[in-house]
Amino acid sequence: MIRLVLADDQPLVRTGLRRIFDRRHGFEVVGEAGDGEGAVEAAVRLRPDVVVMDMRMPRTDGAEAIRRLRRLPDAPPVLVLTTYDDPDTVRRAVGAGAAGFALKDAGTDDLHRAVREVAAGNGWVDFGVARPLLEHVGRALPAADRRADLDRLTDRERHVLALVGAGASNAEIAQRCCISTGTVKTHVGSILAKLGLRDRAAAIVFAFRHGLVSPGDPVDGP
Repeated sequence: MIRLVLADDQPLVRTGLRRIFDRRHGFEVVGEAGDGEGAVEAAVRLRPDVVVMDMRMPRTDGAEAIRRLRRLPDAPPVLVLTTYDDPDTVRRAVGAGAAGFALKDAGTDDLHRAVREVAAGNGWVDFGVARPLLEHVGRALPAADRRADLDRLTDRERHVLALVGAGASNAEIAQRCCISTGTVKTHVGSILAKLGLRDRAAAIVFAFRHGLVSPGDPVDGP
């Protein structure tokens, strides 16, 4: 059972999310908050597996709440859930340390998978949210800097990073590369260490920034 705290300033949205994340599908909503301050307090008190967070809330917004959560011992991962797909909102979510982000109007199955992936220590990117950010960061580094960064990786690590950027889970990467999920985790850990990246969400952005994947690339592509 994946334990969740829901943070959104609209009670109707939280009610809808409670219905989506019910016990029949392996979720338990253990707490709710109407702003970022309440989300941090609930996370400290209830120790959820995942915090599902809106970005635009009163008193303390989502970005500041994520930064505070990241400073906690055994900080729960945060899935940002938003209706806003502007570059600034997504960039702030990644910069604050969100493990993933998705649209509020995503399908139920996608929301379930997003939370499960984040709870498992993976990342989740809804490309409807990420595309503006990825188009922005794709122009951020000169070609020489991109090559220097990529040269730190082995060919296998570069392939794994491209699949991470395409939104593949560890299980999907393992199947694609004919290796175990444990080996995938080892590769991902090595990639993060070599590139100085904080988490899988940062690795996804890195993959786009360095041209390893483009928005909409399929997981089983070349």
